[in-house]
Amino acid sequence: MVTKVRELRPIDYVNISVLGFGLAALSTSLGQIILPLRVLDLAPESLKNTYLGILTFAAMATAMLVQLVVGYFSDRTTLRWGRRRPYIAAGSILATVLMVGIGMAMSYLWLVVAVVLVQTSANIAQSPYDAVVKDQVPQSQRGRVSSIRAIAGASGAVLLVLITGFIMDRHVVKERDLWLWLALALPAVIMAITMIWTVVAVRDERVAKPPQKESGRDKPRDGKAHPQLGRLLAAGFFFTLAGGILQTYTLFFLKDVVELENPASAVGILAVAVGLTIIITLYPAGALADRLGRKPLLYISAALGSTGSLLFFLAQNLTHVVLIGILLGVAVGIFMSAGRALITDMVSERRAAQQLGLANFALLGGLAVAKLGGVGIDFLNGFSDNLGYYALLTLCAASFCVGALLINSLNLSPSSKVTPPLEPSLGMRPGD
Repeated sequence: MVTKVRELRPIDYVNISVLGFGLAALSTSLGQIILPLRVLDLAPESLKNTYLGILTFAAMATAMLVQLVVGYFSDRTTLRWGRRRPYIAAGSILATVLMVGIGMAMSYLWLVVAVVLVQTSANIAQSPYDAVVKDQVPQSQRGRVSSIRAIAGASGAVLLVLITGFIMDRHVVKERDLWLWLALALPAVIMAITMIWTVVAVRDERVAKPPQKESGRDKPRDGKAHPQLGRLLAAGFFFTLAGGILQTYTLFFLKDVVELENPASAVGILAVAVGLTIIITLYPAGALADRLGRKPLLYISAALGSTGSLLFFLAQNLTHVVLIGILLGVAVGIFMSAGRALITDMVSERRAAQQLGLANFALLGGLAVAKLGGVGIDFLNGFSDNLGYYALLTLCAASFCVGALLINSLNLSPSSKVTPPLEPSLGMRPGD
């Protein structure tokens, strides 16, 4: 069903964004707090980075594949309940139930299987949920809606990382105690609540496109993505590669390099500082992306990210880490608004979930590769104390720079508010 173009109300922004809170609460509390400490429960101390890297890589690889498949089927679903809501509901319910397996895991292999199943379920919901923005939001509002969605996600991440950090500091390593079960229950319950809100409040129908010329460059081709989407996703890969490295090994970095006594609660404090910075940054960045264009903001994001990565070489206490984290929070907030808005602009109307699944495949690919950094950390640390951590920080800085170079190669006017009209793909046809 296609509805006429309309301006969204504030309540529509909230309804479209609320599931982002639940998804981020689940993924971030697992990735930054619960899984590193579960790895310590089950893995040798000397190989903790390697075990964590393999675990999170398996989860990311699963997410990448699931989003591609589910996006394909979501675009072609003709159920009376809609194209998106059945997948959002099914995935969220499964993820909530399967969280129990993470707590019950008595071996590393069991933990890997449990995490992969949770990731599979959560990502059944993810790409159909991402496609809601393309379905529902006029292009002139996508920067702002992307910002509100990102604010919801950042809020979920901040709140749950802070709470689970303090809870898991009380967890006794090598045991499955009450604190572990409480830390697992909180994001699961939040995921369930936000799923119910979304399937009840969000319409599952497509917004009509504004009238367009029917010939030449402006002729719409709904089935094909923008010809430069591949280059943009390559840039996004390097941005998320850097971000994934910084996120995954924060707890172990604070424990081994900064030598903090309570690294889990320190990660929670850091998450609040970074998350609040992201939240403050997101909406202004989204509004500027709608007004000034996406590219200039992405340059700023890359510069701040690269600088922040190198400043970690100087960190000696939690205050230093928090200040650097605030700088990185601005970089992340800008990328989440401008980058996601530009990706959404470039996918087609008819195959939005499939092509956004492909976009998430590239972005999650950066996160997945980042997870393998644990092997490098443990290997290089064998030659010199903390050499592995410093090598990966250098890689982060370089990745932000490569992403900026790829953004610069896009043939878009820096002052353009929107991307050029869709054309046939050149060498990349996600919709085919």
